[in-house]
Amino acid sequence: NFLKCFDKFLRVVGPVFVCFAVVLISGVVYSWFTFVLPVIAPPGSVLWTIYIIVAAWLTFNVFWNYLITVVTPPGAVPHDYEDPLPRDPESQLDMREEKHPDGFKRWCKKCRKPKPPRTHHCSVCRRCVLKMDHHCPWVSNCVGWRNYRTFFLFMAYLWVGCLYVMATSAPTFIKHIRTRGPITPGHTYVVMSFILSFSVSIAVGLLLGWHVYLVATAQTTIEWYGNRMRGEEARKQGLRPWVNEWDVGWLENT
Repeated sequence: NFLKCFDKFLRVVGPVFVCFAVVLISGVVYSWFTFVLPVIAPPGSVLWTIYIIVAAWLTFNVFWNYLITVVTPPGAVPHDYEDPLPRDPESQLDMREEKHPDGFKRWCKKCRKPKPPRTHHCSVCRRCVLKMDHHCPWVSNCVGWRNYRTFFLFMAYLWVGCLYVMATSAPTFIKHIRTRGPITPGHTYVVMSFILSFSVSIAVGLLLGWHVYLVATAQTTIEWYGNRMRGEEARKQGLRPWVNEWDVGWLENT
């Protein structure tokens, strides 16, 4: 089965992706401190100190939030979970749920356990995850209830960090591009770091923007697909527009 093989592949390469991400980020940090910082500010000056403080703050937050996202379990279903009474018997959420013969409204056939609302089974991690957003190979983990905040912060700090590297190293990058002569290690580091930061800033920026939208609308990536399908079905059947029950307004959602 292709899907099962792909799930096994993600489980195996997950730690490799994590190591690769750490190496890439570390390489950019090393390049900036070694080859860019001495050029943009005299060592020991006030400007140099400010650059150091900002860079250290961004570096710490990138690595800290990344580490916490990797090692934090995304959220497992409690062993003593009991199906709560419906908050609103006529709500769309309660009407669409189907009860299992054991009495629970949602049941995972793979885990053989009840599933709370907004819980989904991850075939890669082989477990149910509370408020699961997606399985991310770059963190070798699911992104869910317990580690979504640090995942979001990691993307935010990484994006800002990439912009910071590009803004501060742009003059050095342009100088290296225009310089004719033998290529030095510093030349290679600066050019590659700038190109990598530029590429990552676009990819992470788009992903961060997507998750800002999801947070503002009280959805996960999985729920967005489901809500979109339910909305289309409601329109086709001439029913009232589908409304996400969890959405209480962007200010309260955040």
